[in-house]
Amino acid sequence: MGDIRQGGCLCGATRYEVDVLNHETGSCHCSLCQKHTGSAFLTVTCVARDKFQWLSEPKGECISSEGVIRRFCEKCGTPLTWENREFSDLANFGIGTLDDTGGLKITYEIYTSNRIAGLQAVPNARQM
Repeated sequence: MGDIRQGGCLCGATRYEVDVLNHETGSCHCSLCQKHTGSAFLTVTCVARDKFQWLSEPKGECISSEGVIRRFCEKCGTPLTWENREFSDLANFGIGTLDDTGGLKITYEIYTSNRIAGLQAVPNARQM
């Protein structure tokens, strides 16, 4: 039995369903994620690609670096997914787009050398 949840964008135009039973959640502090979110970092939950499905796909997309597509809602601008050709078997979606984030915790942080001054590391999360 899985842990099926739904999520989507701010305006509701884009929706998805995902099984988060075997997930990993982490925060990326790279400058591209900072630019994409307009925030200090992007926190994504990662699952096997076959555990994620669009109920209504986003129309917006941006190629932010070679092989990387960031999908977002064209109507409201909500950043939704980060996709990398090298990891096509995985789905990475913004944790904040889930309707229910209960029980999910950040287990790693990457590009921590770019962490905004004053932000503390997540306790017990791997730092890379």
